[in-house]
Amino acid sequence: MVDALPNVPSLIDEFSAPAESGKNAAIGARGVRGSISTEVRLGLVPKNQRDQYRKAANLAKRAIRMSDDGDHQGAAKPALAALDLAPDYALPNHTIGLILFRLGRLSRALQFYERAWRIDPRDAEIYLNMGIVAWKLDMLDAAEKFYRLCVDLAPENMNGLINLASVLRDQGRYDDAIELLRAQIFLRPENVDLWNSLGTVVADSGDPVGSVPFYTEALRINPGFARGHNNLAAVYELTGNPTLAIKHFEEALKSPKDAIDRATMRHGLSHALLAAGRLAEGWKSQQSRLDPDNIQATLFAMNCPRWESLDPADIVGKKVVIVGEQGLGDEVLFLNSAHELQSQIGASGELRIACEQRLVPLIQRSFPLARVDNHLSTVLEGRNVRTAGGLDRGADFWTPMGDQLGAFRPSVESFPDTPAFLTPDLQRADAFRQELAALGPGLKVGVLWKSLKMTGSRARFFSPLDAWKPVLQTPGVTFINMQYGETADDIQRARDEFGVTLYTPETLDLKNDLDGVAAMGQALDLMIGPMTASINLAAACGGDVWVFLPHRRHWITFSSDRLPWYPSARLFFGDGFGDWTGIMAQLAAALRERVAQS
Repeated sequence: MVDALPNVPSLIDEFSAPAESGKNAAIGARGVRGSISTEVRLGLVPKNQRDQYRKAANLAKRAIRMSDDGDHQGAAKPALAALDLAPDYALPNHTIGLILFRLGRLSRALQFYERAWRIDPRDAEIYLNMGIVAWKLDMLDAAEKFYRLCVDLAPENMNGLINLASVLRDQGRYDDAIELLRAQIFLRPENVDLWNSLGTVVADSGDPVGSVPFYTEALRINPGFARGHNNLAAVYELTGNPTLAIKHFEEALKSPKDAIDRATMRHGLSHALLAAGRLAEGWKSQQSRLDPDNIQATLFAMNCPRWESLDPADIVGKKVVIVGEQGLGDEVLFLNSAHELQSQIGASGELRIACEQRLVPLIQRSFPLARVDNHLSTVLEGRNVRTAGGLDRGADFWTPMGDQLGAFRPSVESFPDTPAFLTPDLQRADAFRQELAALGPGLKVGVLWKSLKMTGSRARFFSPLDAWKPVLQTPGVTFINMQYGETADDIQRARDEFGVTLYTPETLDLKNDLDGVAAMGQALDLMIGPMTASINLAAACGGDVWVFLPHRRHWITFSSDRLPWYPSARLFFGDGFGDWTGIMAQLAAALRERVAQS
């Protein structure tokens, strides 16, 4: 039985509202904008209704063509007319769902996809489109089921096969995804999308170098294949060859398939430009990080105009709000130039900072003349939406935190040698020193080894605990656990397998008390780890920090041998991506030397 139609006037409002880009995996997926076969199947329709349904089908086809051309609001008129003519016909319902989906109205789209499915449960493309919605909403198990149904009904549907492999990849089931794609490549060796998807799965599994032959084969088959160039560029950027990355990103941008791919490619290019030390170009290209078509971009709902010129002269004497835009570590990193921003605004204006709630005490102390409060975020239709929490009321301009870098950090030389730009709670730091002193003599070294979000694709950027053995067994050191999140199993393993006790501070909530984490960064003799939020906090407060990266030519180093953001930090590099053994050997040797000096 088909559900009653949703309210039509409310549908008109949905179509009339501005489009919202949703989350998707554009680079590794197929058909992420959705698609519909316009074949008219009227075999089960009574003869006296076939003319009516043919008219509805023609209207639906016209709506689909208009939507394919980007005119989603215009497509609503023929789509609604088709639905009015034949509400119990799958094609108009499917068409309405597709247009709503492309406008970012995911839950409403799903209503019409369900209606179409109930009418015609043998249409593989309905399952494909329902799978895309579930994928965007991070409902990976549901997406897998929909894609498997699509493939069962239409084994030749490459979109369904490739998206199934991509969902398996996102679930961390790399071997299953690789076998699925290899079997299809055996049958279709000239299909560039299959080669490209295989490369993406291999790269995300932690072997970016191993993905190169698959992307290269895709480009041999089709030298102008934009996604192949993009993905190969991403691998070169990841493995420390920004020059080749820039070349392939530029090739990709000659023929992106759609606006989503264009925004993704420009964002990738920005990191390669920064990694090559071309800061002015890199910051300009970085504007793509907030392009509504970017798969990771946050949407902002603000009550004042954006500072788009990035001309410092425009903000003198103004009330300016800077808003955190990405992860916690990036919020800290991007505050590097906030003191210059405040100085440029001057005493007759006002700096307002909307940051992550846990950062408010630290940032208010660091910028005592600024107004500091937390930003507010929510998820609407699978998309992150952020406000300034009221700080934008009465303001002259707002700007995402990262934008100020383009105004005040045009070159590596423009980064100051100041060891700190945030101010920790020194009384708490003294209290932590006393707590650490009670543990006995020797260096007190904080360690972190992973991120709070350890998804399959992110895990490749973090060293396994096993690799830390030569570091953790350094004599004369008491190691302090600074790792937030679930750590009990890792701490037990370090004790059982390495004979090392990692002391967890009893008076510090490592996840929620970020002001305390910053103070502990001052109390410790040293902190070691990857570029996590805690490492950023310690370094921004001038703490002694050792950071390890996979290679020198990283976007946060700008191809230098140091971290311009944090002059007091010391860097350690691997010999190629994933060289944890080499990195840990360097760290262990440096730590032994540090113990000897102390």
